[in-house]
Amino acid sequence: MEYLLGFSGIERLVELHRSGKVVVLLPRMEVFLNPRMRIPLHEAQEVVTSAIDGVVEDGISSPEELPKRALELIRGELPLERGRIDMRAEYVVFRRTPVTKQETQEMYQILARATLEDGTIVPMLGAEVTGITACPCAHEGLIEKTRERLREEFSEEEIRTIFSLVPVASHNQRNVSTLMLSVTGDERIEVNEVIDILESSMSSRLYEVLKREDEVEVVYRAHLNPNFVEDTVRKILINTLERFPSLPDATVVYAKSESLESIHQHNAVAERLTTMGELRREVTG
Repeated sequence: MEYLLGFSGIERLVELHRSGKVVVLLPRMEVFLNPRMRIPLHEAQEVVTSAIDGVVEDGISSPEELPKRALELIRGELPLERGRIDMRAEYVVFRRTPVTKQETQEMYQILARATLEDGTIVPMLGAEVTGITACPCAHEGLIEKTRERLREEFSEEEIRTIFSLVPVASHNQRNVSTLMLSVTGDERIEVNEVIDILESSMSSRLYEVLKREDEVEVVYRAHLNPNFVEDTVRKILINTLERFPSLPDATVVYAKSESLESIHQHNAVAERLTTMGELRREVTG
């Protein structure tokens, strides 16, 4: 019989030391353990909290180090068949708005995971980002409807000119997209690069503070670049290949996109779990 032990809602304050700077994170962790034999809950809990506290005390240089090193310490104390530690932490990036260049503080979610399987611990690093997607289906329908109306007053050449200059409306929604990559060897993945990949794969990025000119620019950009959720996932994967060309073929890639629909009672979701090698073969094949 297989046993499962789990602990959720573990929070610690940890210092991230990177490039001579210190970033303070408040991660929330979930721990899942499959021991080879029955272990008293209080004993496992003591080992888990002690392992996490030990890593926190030393500090980390990359987010995925926390679950990875904690799981290594836990494995040294408990007879584990399998195990996993998930971590999520808020992360601030300073941005400037597209037109007025106002400085804003944008909040993102850092994601990190370490998984023990077949005696090997594999760490993963990623991020979760909220942006905008504009619906291509409604966009195409409105183009055709508008084209019919314009034909009453304009020639086909004039209509083509109008559509090349004026973005056509669509319904749009917040989009929550995720990218996670396994981290192996000496390869280093910067979480800011992951965030940039995600934001550039949507119709437009979001900003916490916007002047009127900025609002117009964000909406304008979004409707020039309509995206289904599956389009967003494809762009995430292509942008990952371009941004990290030296990652090994064995690198695991997980991409997900969910649109919080504005005119439906449901949400639309797309996701893919693959490897860098498989993506390279698809693109070059």
